[in-house]
Amino acid sequence: MVVDSSYYDLLGIQVTATAAEIKKAYRKKSIQEHPDKNPNDPTATERFQAISEAYQVLSDESLRSTYDKYGKKEAVPKGGFEDAAEQFSVIFGGDAFASYIGELQMLKNLQKTEELSAEDEAQKAKEKEEEEKKKKEQEEQAKANENVQHMTVHDKDNKVDTTEEKKKTKLEQYEEEQALEKEKRILELSKTLVDRLSILTESSYDDDCKMSFEKKFEEEANLLKMESFGLDILHTIGDVYCEQARIFLGSQNFFGWGGMYHSMKAKGGVVMDTLRTVSAALDAQHTMQELEKMKDATEKNEPLLDKNGVEIEKPSEAEMAQQEQLLMGKVLSAAWHGSKFEIMSNLRGACKHVLEDETVDINTRIRRAEALKILGKVFQRAFRTKVEQEEAQVFEELVAEATKKKKTTA
Repeated sequence: MVVDSSYYDLLGIQVTATAAEIKKAYRKKSIQEHPDKNPNDPTATERFQAISEAYQVLSDESLRSTYDKYGKKEAVPKGGFEDAAEQFSVIFGGDAFASYIGELQMLKNLQKTEELSAEDEAQKAKEKEEEEKKKKEQEEQAKANENVQHMTVHDKDNKVDTTEEKKKTKLEQYEEEQALEKEKRILELSKTLVDRLSILTESSYDDDCKMSFEKKFEEEANLLKMESFGLDILHTIGDVYCEQARIFLGSQNFFGWGGMYHSMKAKGGVVMDTLRTVSAALDAQHTMQELEKMKDATEKNEPLLDKNGVEIEKPSEAEMAQQEQLLMGKVLSAAWHGSKFEIMSNLRGACKHVLEDETVDINTRIRRAEALKILGKVFQRAFRTKVEQEEAQVFEELVAEATKKKKTTA
């Protein structure tokens, strides 16, 4: 018997729930209550944090045992609770993939970017108001002063503008800081990648060594594939590794024509990935607006109108629940496409550092590219059995369902 069941209640599970059930419940609840999914609900952030804290306690065997016996006050992680946005990042692989793809920042930075943008807008409005006030005072002073007949207020303004240096906004400063942080992350990833590849490149480099290298990373892939979106991330890593290896190896043959072909192909892929990311975000936004319109019409008991202004039948409770489920999948789909775009950017940056490292000779770089291609193919071949797929996929199902319905309605 537990002294407090509030954490279990938050996740909608029994006090006897298994570790897998706790993880699945957290993943579902975190999407439902994510602030991005509830933009007009001021309590969404608070609920999102509460769900994160419940998971941080219940997912730790020791903390869970303490919580069951003594309640919340005694069950606090060492160093305190993690921020909910950071905890939410486990949706896409979590710490398991950190040494391959780095710590993903996009989902974490969205809220910060919005806050800084709002602050900058408020500051601009304040500066504009002060400028208008100053201009008015100058005009009044000019009228009262006959000695300034040959210098217009406009000229004064121009002089001030030419001598004043434009200040960077808080958002611009933050974006510069993030760019520097990204470069540091890519450098760290490249060092880790060199260490991984050196298992093969610094060996006798025969067939036995290559088979041993493959075997080692097949075993690692079998663990990583069970993470949330683990299989998708493995395939993404494999695709980028093979892509970058082909570009480099192709550049060493036929006057570099092979490398140029693969490079152009990769650039085309980047364009398509960008379009998919934007499309997924717009699709989620549209579904969110439609759902809000339905809820608003129901709550205010007003007619529901379509895009042409024609009244349509209001959805039933079951249809509303289905729409919420669809929205959940689309929000997650947008987050996945954005995260995948960031993952590929980090991977390409790390690969270029490794393969264009002029501190080592060309033969070492060729070996690195060949080892990178072998590792990439190992990850591309990764798969889940039917049982493994049922156990691992929670968010993947939501994304697949949202994508399926998007194609159906297109």
